[in-house]
Amino acid sequence: MKLGLGSGMLFGALVGGAYGLMKTPRKGTENREAMKSYLDDTTVLVQDVTDKVKDLKSAISELTNEGKSLATDFSKEMNETVQEFSYEAEPRLRRIQEQANKLNEDVQDVTEQFSSPADQKSSAS
Repeated sequence: MKLGLGSGMLFGALVGGAYGLMKTPRKGTENREAMKSYLDDTTVLVQDVTDKVKDLKSAISELTNEGKSLATDFSKEMNETVQEFSYEAEPRLRRIQEQANKLNEDVQDVTEQFSSPADQKSSAS
């Protein structure tokens, strides 16, 4: 059987109070007053702990919701930024690719020019 925090504290308070009553050298009226005071204090403390746990649960829930909201907003902003960057970079990347292709063609032309005279000399010999 599962006991909650409040139930466990209340049970512990009752057992502790009963044990204290049996082992005390005080009179019955003094014990009753001490017991009443002890139970009142324990009840206040248990209620305080219960309230704090509720506050903690509420704070965790609120923090979780804010975190989800921030993650969603951040994700949207990052996607927009990446799309914007891609759109802006596309013409530059295309020009770079065209330049690279032109450079490759020029290198091939030069390579062919240098290899052609050598081929001509070896066929002449």
